[in-house]
Amino acid sequence: MRLPTSSLFASSLLVAFFTVSAASAAGAENDAQATKAPKADADTSGAHLSGLEVMLRPGFGAGGSASPVQYHDSTTATVPAGSVSGLVKNASPYGAGFIGDAFIGYRFHPVISGGLRGGIRTVSAPSSLSPNDGTSGISRSAWDAGFYVRGYPLALSEGLRKYVDPWISLGVVYMSDSQAYQGPVIAVNSAGATQTISGSYTIDHHAVAIPIGLGVDYRVLPMLSVGPSFEYTIATAIAGCWAVSAAGLDGHNYCTNSEPGKQILTASSYGVWTIGLDIKLTPF
Repeated sequence: MRLPTSSLFASSLLVAFFTVSAASAAGAENDAQATKAPKADADTSGAHLSGLEVMLRPGFGAGGSASPVQYHDSTTATVPAGSVSGLVKNASPYGAGFIGDAFIGYRFHPVISGGLRGGIRTVSAPSSLSPNDGTSGISRSAWDAGFYVRGYPLALSEGLRKYVDPWISLGVVYMSDSQAYQGPVIAVNSAGATQTISGSYTIDHHAVAIPIGLGVDYRVLPMLSVGPSFEYTIATAIAGCWAVSAAGLDGHNYCTNSEPGKQILTASSYGVWTIGLDIKLTPF
């Protein structure tokens, strides 16, 4: 049976329509897959490379084995007899200890950040290293507060920042270093007789310090990084003081900036080294 020409034309249009529709659907599906692929492989390593940054840095380090405040003889200043401990005459009883730092700042650009920093330092003082002159109960601790700037020289490298984020840092802080100990003091009572009593001593060192650090942050999550670091701090002395007090004895206080003729102390600059673990959070 022969179909009319119009029916053949209509059939041809239907076949062409379905053929074109199928081809269009297949093309759309391919386009959709091609569109999704870049999203799946899109570089997200730039996330959290700007904005707030909060860091904690527990570490281990030391700031010299001797006191940075030392005694020197004076012909004009009066010091209670028996009170000059070996601790202020070049004894070296100090070892390393815990150092903890905290930072809060803002990463203005992937390659630079800055903000506030503060830290504490405790120092071990084994009794076996105490001066053999009656000195006991030696302790030493320090704290600092100031500002920091940190640079991330490889932050613009997409191939590296997915995994690591090396940095260097520079800061300026005020540092207070305090020591305390017990020791003998020879006092004169109201009758003019001398007696040895136990006194409490404190030594304070004040400095402007420049911390210089470097480290590598490993990205655990886009907003969380951890990694090792090393820091060396140059503490430039401003002043130092030494004080003694005891029951029945007027307190005595000596400082490096005392008036001329009463200066019996020198305050030295020194360095502090630290090995630490940086824990950095960039929540936004």
